[in-house]
Amino acid sequence: MPNRKEYLKQLLSKDQWTATEQEWMVEYLDANDFSELETVAAEYFEADLLTAKHILDKRLSDRMLNNIHQRIGVTDSSFKGIFRLFKHKAAAAAAVLLLAGAAWYMLLHDRVKQKVFATTSERQTVKLPDGSVVHLEKGSSITYPEVFDKKNREVILKGEAFFEINHDAKHPFIISSSLINTTVLGTSFNMEVHEGNAARVVVVSGMVQVNTREGKPHKNGQLVLTANKSAVYNPASQDLLLQDGTEDAIFFAQKMSGKFIYRGDPLSKVATDLQRYYNVPVITDQKSAQCRFYGSFNTVDDLEKALALIAFSLDARVKKDNINKGYIIVGGNCR
Repeated sequence: MPNRKEYLKQLLSKDQWTATEQEWMVEYLDANDFSELETVAAEYFEADLLTAKHILDKRLSDRMLNNIHQRIGVTDSSFKGIFRLFKHKAAAAAAVLLLAGAAWYMLLHDRVKQKVFATTSERQTVKLPDGSVVHLEKGSSITYPEVFDKKNREVILKGEAFFEINHDAKHPFIISSSLINTTVLGTSFNMEVHEGNAARVVVVSGMVQVNTREGKPHKNGQLVLTANKSAVYNPASQDLLLQDGTEDAIFFAQKMSGKFIYRGDPLSKVATDLQRYYNVPVITDQKSAQCRFYGSFNTVDDLEKALALIAFSLDARVKKDNINKGYIIVGGNCR
């Protein structure tokens, strides 16, 4: 995130905020630390207090004032005189901006955006207003309006999700996040964004455009991905790189189909897929790593059932790894 003070200046100079900017402002106000906001107000409105009044959108002023009145418990008459309590223009300007921020805070929450969280123990599937489907991973969330607007279909993702987007050329589907934004017309792909880690988009079918966040310096700020391609954004170096995503695309395609099928794949790869899908450590010893596995398991099966099938087919053993709270596949007769 750029300097919060500078970012607030950018936001307050705009007539409209994007969904991501609105989400950022809500989080900022929730933190209950308005020090940067006060500084911005003092600087921005140093010349004349009357300028501060323009920060309130005229179309929303009545509703804002009503919300502010209810929030701070003043009547219309007392509100008109509230600025007389301040002897200095800078202090009065800061108060105006803080009240405007409070109004924005309430308005943003009043827009009835539904936030769906995946629980810590289960994945969650969400159907969006346009019929598109989002498969959320554990601990992830998506924010979206009850009805998409006339220009585009915009959602906010935190964490990881697989998207199956209905085609609509007139209304691009935009996924905003803290690191990258992704624009699609109709496709299936996986997107993963975790604070402090690299962000990744893997396309299974169709085409998507990936952009770094506006205002951030970068060497390559935009990529267009087709099937089996991946974009990786490193927040430390701020590089957006194109990579081969074939293996990842196969994983996500099988995951969505509900069945993982192996035709002589190394057991080490099978173990990696199991660990990735169940979020539980699964490793092999040196002997079993190169064993070839022929078989399948359904995504509705629990991990122990899948491991039992592997052990039976390869005459191997499955040991519990108490240190890492996972499993180790050992031994086995490789064919």
